[in-house]
Amino acid sequence: MSQKPTVSSEEVSIRRAPKYLAFSLTGFFLGAVIAFVAGLGTAEFAGLLVAFGGIFGGGIGILAALLFDVYLRGRGSKLQATKTVE
Repeated sequence: MSQKPTVSSEEVSIRRAPKYLAFSLTGFFLGAVIAFVAGLGTAEFAGLLVAFGGIFGGGIGILAALLFDVYLRGRGSKLQATKTVE
């Protein structure tokens, strides 16, 4: 016996979301580079500056990703999705 497939349709929201790890690592790298360049004159604190600069840059990267996500949330589109169960 064959049964008729069940078809259901509903409206779904499609949107793009930022990759948080990529934003965080980019911010960490840029923060570390900026701190390294700023700390070239004082060699005894250069490592500490790079570590804190990287952490601060990573936090700024996450904050940028969150702001980007809020911006993209309003630009999502609505589509019809159809599900077929046999």
